[in-house]
Amino acid sequence: MFKSILTGTVNCLILFMLVGIAGKTNASPIDNPRADEIYQLFDSGKFLSDDDISKLLQEYKDSLASNDVARQQLHTRLTCWNLPADNSEQMKAAVRFADEHLKIYHQATPSLIQIDLQLCKTWFLHYLGKNDTLFADLDTAIDNAYLLEDPRLIADGRSIRGTILSYMGNFSAALEDLITAQNLYETLNLPYWANVNLGELANSYRRFGDAENALKYQLKLEQYYRQQNQLFAANKINNEIAMSLEELARYQEAIVRYQKGRDFWLSENEITAAADASISIGGNLIHLNRLDEAKAILEQAEKQIKSDNEGSYSYMNLYLANVHNKLNNNTQALEYIQKAEQAFSDSENARGLNSALRLKSQIYQDLALWQEAYNSLLAYVDSHLALDKQTMSDRNTEMQTRFNTDKIQSENEWLVQRDKDKEQQLQILQRNEQMQIIIIILVAIILVIVSVFAYKQLMRKKQFKVLALTDDLTKLSNRRDTYAQGQHFLKAAQQSAKPFSIISFDADHFKKVNDTLGHEIGDKVLVKLASICSSMMRETDVVGRVGGEEFLVLLPNIDKTKAIEIANRLIDTIANYDWSQLSPHLEQTISAGVASYSNETELSPLLLKADKALYSAKAAGRNCVKAE
Repeated sequence: MFKSILTGTVNCLILFMLVGIAGKTNASPIDNPRADEIYQLFDSGKFLSDDDISKLLQEYKDSLASNDVARQQLHTRLTCWNLPADNSEQMKAAVRFADEHLKIYHQATPSLIQIDLQLCKTWFLHYLGKNDTLFADLDTAIDNAYLLEDPRLIADGRSIRGTILSYMGNFSAALEDLITAQNLYETLNLPYWANVNLGELANSYRRFGDAENALKYQLKLEQYYRQQNQLFAANKINNEIAMSLEELARYQEAIVRYQKGRDFWLSENEITAAADASISIGGNLIHLNRLDEAKAILEQAEKQIKSDNEGSYSYMNLYLANVHNKLNNNTQALEYIQKAEQAFSDSENARGLNSALRLKSQIYQDLALWQEAYNSLLAYVDSHLALDKQTMSDRNTEMQTRFNTDKIQSENEWLVQRDKDKEQQLQILQRNEQMQIIIIILVAIILVIVSVFAYKQLMRKKQFKVLALTDDLTKLSNRRDTYAQGQHFLKAAQQSAKPFSIISFDADHFKKVNDTLGHEIGDKVLVKLASICSSMMRETDVVGRVGGEEFLVLLPNIDKTKAIEIANRLIDTIANYDWSQLSPHLEQTISAGVASYSNETELSPLLLKADKALYSAKAAGRNCVKAE
């Protein structure tokens, strides 16, 4: 069941950091260590009170020189993300702030401040429930982040888009965005934001029915936040744990969690957020058939929750309708369910709308309004079928992303069971006569010796085969294996009429690295290039080392446009990697050529096309992609 994102300035601070001070700041030639310290404090994820935020932003602004344009823009970005958001009017004011400054900084080419203000605007629109209008700006912001080759902005944009898509029930797209963001945060060594994003991944799993896995992630995250004394983040995760418990029908445990969250918000004088927690408590009380308690707490929340807070408002009315229906107050129940249906429709909450239509049909039946009940039931069936279709698609996506993990777990369980079976057999044998035991033991010893010998021989053959097909330095496929797999992919593309692309890339000025820093550093650079590339590809892709500093990426079922996008992301990630970890002042880039299968019958012509494109990238100044 979907819940609205908790409102309030404090929670906004927690969530805005998903995108708030994203990306590379334009390096300022003016030295201002205090301003940089304040920036790092915001970016650390540490909780700051409203007073602290106001004072720090003012101190930051006062410390800026009139010609320090980069930090002035950064102050605008920080201000946008830290505007009050206690009610809808404050959220609308935040949207106006973003719009006004987008006009000020409007230019033909994208800039960091434009992208960040667009992300800030879309996040507040999401708070307001305007999910049907925000995706054009959000998609544009993410596309522009790719154009600026800024991995932090890309991670923040995709994380926030994944969060919104998950809330709206589009789990396939949400998982793609959130997993991409997770990989980027981890590559950029941003553990706090990786944990925040992981929380949203857990929410996505919970929302389409995998509450058990979601709960495992959430409990670990709660422990981490409490160890770090990040109480607001811990409270947010506590609320998400309550949702997972609710999905698992552990209603009393969920109520305890929601009450804990409500007490926290009341202690912070966040009345709206506390009312939102009360709505959740009311929903769980209904499950436990404690209807009078549920009615009382929901009516109390009704005094705080207004219609412009669509998420909380929709579920509050759904629960009130449910309570009144169970108490046979169906006239009132109908009034509430109509409000809930409209709110779910406005916020595009498919799962909530589905629940509302089902309850609406029941209310009409209890009122003996049979035609209205039938119409509502038809609408519910249509909605339910659409939701089932989406859920099936989402589950297929999830199974694909988790297949290997599940396979390993299944094999481990089989091995454990096999050991148990052997133990039982041994216990039976021990009850036989002494001579039979001796004979069986002797036979078993012989079999074990033969089996061990055969196993070692098999392992040697497998090891030799792996060594013959693996590059010793990078542990990637070697030239022979890469070409063999490429020929296999090409033949599959011919038979299935599906696309197949390759990326040929090599390290720019690699001879200079070997000559100036030595072959040991050169080897480390090659190993890191292999690691970065492998981490960015799918499990079905193949990354091979086919020469000294030359690599080849095989991309089955990928067309040229997508391959160029992948190659650009690879070049950006490598160029932005902190190569000084290997050697001070070391910088490393790559050049890449992309080619896609057209009518080739052999791999060689396709390789020649990729090589030709690679030479074009070199001629174009390196650190770029060309396609043939």
